[in-house]
Amino acid sequence: MAENEANTADLDSIIDVRFRSIEAELYVTLDYLQILDRQSLIVARSERKRLEQELEGLDEEEFLYTLRWIDEYVDEDLPRLFFSPILVQLWAVFESAVIEISKYLKQQQGQPLSIEDLRGSNEFDRAEKYYRDVLRFPLVEIAEASEQLHNLLLARNVIAHSNGRIEAIKPGTLQRLRDLASRHSGVHVGSHYVSFPIGFVKQMTHTVSYVLEGLMRRVKEKYEN
Repeated sequence: MAENEANTADLDSIIDVRFRSIEAELYVTLDYLQILDRQSLIVARSERKRLEQELEGLDEEEFLYTLRWIDEYVDEDLPRLFFSPILVQLWAVFESAVIEISKYLKQQQGQPLSIEDLRGSNEFDRAEKYYRDVLRFPLVEIAEASEQLHNLLLARNVIAHSNGRIEAIKPGTLQRLRDLASRHSGVHVGSHYVSFPIGFVKQMTHTVSYVLEGLMRRVKEKYEN
């Protein structure tokens, strides 16, 4: 038994197991997005074929109206329903990772304060403040990445709190979304819903991967096993 424990300890010293759960959660989320991306194309083709069968026998006015509805459903509603939940999951992975890494740094530095002891306008602002002012260890090194994470948090809140329904979004938040849509062609503010298609989702996954992988690398380099 003692020999097995010694072997495990030796293995841990060779393979850095710190933050392994974070790496696993990130990997699964990215893999799931790839699966959804492939599956969404199959579902879209299947749904369009199924719905277009209902066009038979309609008069010209009904035909055109129904065809427009099918186009809107397949091109806008399905992508929104497919990919919006990924943004909620992605933020959950990012936020939990930031908290876990902060606890490790807090322990290494012997800091008395934790993230929960600080205030901020939102979760990300508070985390950045904690890493900057308490841990003296930058959470994000590039300003553009920080801006992207603010965009992700905005999208996540809109989906989690209102499922993207325009009528349930506060005016100030809606204006921020319109500003985001003007800068990012992948974000669409429609009459009834806000949608975040695959291009936006992929950009957010890239940003989260870049920031978390960079953060874990910097922490491991500073505090070697």
